[in-house]
Amino acid sequence: MAIESIHDGLFSEKSDVWSYGVLCWEVFNLGRVPYPGLDPVGVVELLDAGGRLQNPNNEACSQKIYSLMMSCWSESPDDRPVFSDLVSSINALIGPLADYVSGLH
Repeated sequence: MAIESIHDGLFSEKSDVWSYGVLCWEVFNLGRVPYPGLDPVGVVELLDAGGRLQNPNNEACSQKIYSLMMSCWSESPDDRPVFSDLVSSINALIGPLADYVSGLH
């Protein structure tokens, strides 16, 4: 959940972008639970201190993909991308991902 949603109950497209970034992290971690080992209070403390989910560090998640996730988790909602920009960025990254996925079969 986005920082502004946790603290102020504000929900918007930009808080959805934050959640989308977490969903991407879960996908690239093959369904791992985000913020492992932290209770809800610990997650809030981590986020308030500027902490974010760590890079999955696997062959499917390049630094460019992780940077895209990190952009979704910018503290200020105004600094997060809009979904149309995410689509453009993802389309630019699909080639290498398609090669990885085809190797899983």
